[in-house]
Amino acid sequence: MRPISSHIKAISLLGLPIVVGQLGVIVQGMADTIMVGQYGTPELSASALVNNIYNFIIFFLLGISYATTPITGAAFGQGDDESVSRSLKDSLIVNLSFSAILVFLLTVLYFNLDILGQPEKLMPLLRPYYLIIMLSLPFLAGFNALKQFVEAVGETNIPMHVMLVSNAINIALNAILIYGMMGLPEWGLFGAGLATFIARVFLFVTMLVVVFRGKRFRVWTEKLKGENAKGKTDSLTAHRSNCPPETGATRSEATEGVDNPLTPHRSSLSGSFRMARIGLPIAVQLCLESASFNIAGMFMGWIGDIPLAAHQVICTISTLVFMIQYGIGAAAAIRVSQFRGRGEWTEVRHATYSAWGLSATFSLLMVGGICLFRELITSIFTSDLRVQTLCYSLLPAFVLYQFGDCTQIIFSNSLRALEAVGRMLLYAIIAYLLVSIPMSYLLGIHLGFGAEGVWYGIPFGLTTAGLLFIYEFRRKTKHLT
Repeated sequence: MRPISSHIKAISLLGLPIVVGQLGVIVQGMADTIMVGQYGTPELSASALVNNIYNFIIFFLLGISYATTPITGAAFGQGDDESVSRSLKDSLIVNLSFSAILVFLLTVLYFNLDILGQPEKLMPLLRPYYLIIMLSLPFLAGFNALKQFVEAVGETNIPMHVMLVSNAINIALNAILIYGMMGLPEWGLFGAGLATFIARVFLFVTMLVVVFRGKRFRVWTEKLKGENAKGKTDSLTAHRSNCPPETGATRSEATEGVDNPLTPHRSSLSGSFRMARIGLPIAVQLCLESASFNIAGMFMGWIGDIPLAAHQVICTISTLVFMIQYGIGAAAAIRVSQFRGRGEWTEVRHATYSAWGLSATFSLLMVGGICLFRELITSIFTSDLRVQTLCYSLLPAFVLYQFGDCTQIIFSNSLRALEAVGRMLLYAIIAYLLVSIPMSYLLGIHLGFGAEGVWYGIPFGLTTAGLLFIYEFRRKTKHLT
């Protein structure tokens, strides 16, 4: 049995690069908004509409890619190189296929954008930006697949470096293409979209080179190439399935009580279906969580422009805490999937609870700092004293929901690592559609508590999700030793 300190150290080392990479994405998004906003208000309005549409798409694609971690991580933990290599192929197939389906659906929407009821003057700005972002989705999906694969085998530093370079490229190209520098035309909003497209192509191509040319991954990519060239993988897999893992845990011991047993892929088609079956519930769950915040924002808009502005400021601030929790949760998923592959169920539980404690500690420190320096922080986002004052009133709700958010992030990641995603979707529907959104409406709109009431509904949903995910995790692991 490993000491708790070893779990905390390992999760910290795995999680830090993930956090840094995601913070880079936040900085790049803020830079996009600032540069487009400085160029013109119509361009900012058009980009806001398109980005709201694509935020759900990006969450969906991210959820699909999350299925890679439990499959790759468990195979890696078990020492099954054959299944690791096939998971890479399946991940690329599934993620690129879903991106192609979404591109088709978004193309249909493109020819019917008028149904959104947006001002006609925005359409000439909106349409080109919409198209270029749409065309970037397959590259983003391919990057997601490779990123999750690389992180599942413990190499979280590589995606971090690639993402940071991509963010720098995106910001530099924004300045050049939006404002027309270095002899290039002044493309405005379309220039911002083109910069995003180029950055996402860079992400995918760079990760392809790293994975398929790098020595670290050669043991798996060579097997993949050998499978394609010689068609011998099925016989090798059949042989390995009869052998116990190197750690001494039998295959049945390593998978008892888990919804989707860790078995080598018999064919690429079955492996792809397995990955899609895991990824779809995760994708829908992420979209439901995002929807609860977006609908809360809609309620704030019903109350007035000041509450809507305060909502945006607090959401942006809360993203900083979320990224810490997200990085720790992703690291926990990697550890849990690898321990699961080796049948070390005690370590599965210890890794999860260690991550929960670590995440709660960081959340407490971050929230304490935000509350202590609330005046300075809110003044960075707005000079409007009315917005700042309302932000202070929303802070208690912001503090309250950290427990639920921290809990649901850690335990949902551990459940994903166990491939136990079936009930998670049901729990997400209960927490977000039946608790969070109705409570925000009831408190904020129906009972008239205003902006504060809307935000006090959010902790109900997140805490419900967290408690349900704890219950499911304990149910799945309590009989496993």
